[in-house]
Formats: sequence, C-alpha cells, structure tokens
Amino acid sequence: MINRRRFSDYRFLIVFIAILIIIILIIGLAISSSRNNLPTQSGQVTDENIDSLPTTATQTSGSLQNESLATHTPIASDTPIVTLTSTSPQWEALYPIPETSRGLITNGDRSEFKVALTFDVCQAEGDLAGYDAGIVKILNETQTPATFFMGGLWMRDHQTETLELAGNPLFELGNHSWSHRDLSAITADEMKSEILLTQQYMYGLLGYQTNLFRLPYGTYNEDTLNVIGESGLYTIQWDDVSGDPDPNIDAQEMTNWVLQQVQPGSIIIMHANGRGWHTAEALPTIIQSIRQQGYTLVTTSDLLKIQPYK
Repeated sequence: MINRRRFSDYRFLIVFIAILIIIILIIGLAISSSRNNLPTQSGQVTDENIDSLPTTATQTSGSLQNESLATHTPIASDTPIVTLTSTSPQWEALYPIPETSRGLITNGDRSEFKVALTFDVCQAEGDLAGYDAGIVKILNETQTPATFFMGGLWMRDHQTETLELAGNPLFELGNHSWSHRDLSAITADEMKSEILLTQQYMYGLLGYQTNLFRLPYGTYNEDTLNVIGESGLYTIQWDDVSGDPDPNIDAQEMTNWVLQQVQPGSIIIMHANGRGWHTAEALPTIIQSIRQQGYTLVTTSDLLKIQPYK
C-alpha cells in the first residue's frame, strides 16, 4: 500500500513538471514573436532602403536615415539637412540615352553664333570648397544665362546657395559627380554611385534631376561614357578652357585666352566654388567682348537643343 502511494506521488510530480515546462516554452515563444513584430526604428538601415541607394553609398555611410540620402562627413549644425520622407515623390533613375548620344560633347552647332558659359561648383571628400557670389552677381547684372555643374557634396554643404541658383531663371544645373573622383580610375559600380547619389540628392532638394553631366577633371574612358549614358545623362565637356583654377593666370591673361579660343558653339569652363582665382574679375570683359563679336550667350541645354530636367 505504501509503495503504491509513493508511485502515485512520483507520477503526479512528473506530470506537474511536464506541464510547467510546456507553459514556460509557450510564454517564451510568445515573447520572441512579440519582439520580432516590433516596428523598425527610424534611422535604421533596412533591406528596403539599402536597395534604393547605390551600393558604394550604402557601404560608405555608417548610418542612413530612413528613405533618405547618405551623408559622408559631418555637417555643420546650422546647415539644414534635406531628407526624403514617406510623402516625398519617389526618385527614379532616368532612362538610358541612345547609344548614338553617349559620346563626349565638347561644343554645339558650329553654324550658330551661340556660346555657353559653364561653372563647376564641386568639392572632394574632406575638402570643403566655397561659393563665389561675385560671379553670380555679375551674371545677374549682365543678364547672362549660365550652367552650373553641381557636385553632390558641394550641394549638401551649400544648400542655400544651391536653392538660390536653382531659383534663378537665368541658370540651369548639371551633375558634377558626388565627390569629384577621377571616373577613369574607379570601377563602373563606383562611377554609377558617384552619378546617381548626386541625382538623388538634387531630386530630394529641388524636386527634379538633371540630364547634364560634367566629368571631374575632364578624364574618362569608354566605360565612363557608357555608365553616364546608361544613367540617362549627356556627357558635357568643353572646347574653351579659362584656366581659372591656376592662381598664376591673372584676369587679363584669362580674358585673352578665352577670347582667342571662342567660336560658334563653344562651351567655356570656369569655376564658381572659390577655386576660380580671378574669374569674377575677368568675367565682365569676357561677357562684353563675346557679345560684341556677335555671339549670344545661352545655357548648355539651349546650345545643344535638349531638355535639361526630368
């Protein structure tokens, strides 16, 4: 009788322990499921927003804002930061341009007395550039159209100036890569990242993107031209070099040099990021002299008869 009671007690204890283990497992599974269903915190990198950005950009940036653009270096605290929200129009890359239009464009129609003034505004990673407001003042005073090729890093650190240029009906904007890397010395994926990250940033800031692209340093190879064309942009070079990044070229020498090279359809390259040493000083005479020779100063898109924005 005693043995039967002990056996019954042991059996009850075993059943009790088994039920307790099952209850613990059920509670543990419920907690785990609840954690997995928590919403992703704002600012985390998710599969969705990684796929929406160029590969190099996602690898370079340690953290990306949800559905926003990568940042590469610290931004000054008083600089407004542009972010794309869930209510912003979705950015999409442009359709590739025809292969017949993917070559280097150095000038417009030689039979038309039109000339395009272009200004590069760019900076490299860790090398903050400036803004030459004197150039813009002269262009406004003389009512001279111009094309500004914008670097992505420069736009990020000069948002107010970018908006000012974009809002001026005399001007149009082009893409000058994200960080001014030599596109002939990097991979096709890196080239695409330099191009498309700038397109995305411009779209986020202005609501549109350009289809004009200027090569950093003017260097390229066959892959470079193909990647730019596949990205839906025209490669805009030049045929009239001002030499303004050289501090040893004074305003008079620059003026003479530009006027000696100019011809129908010319594209003149200058800089408005503080790296054109005597550009503002030379510009009034250059503009006046070009017009006195019978030329009309126009934007690049006007010169080439293409629509610059999408």
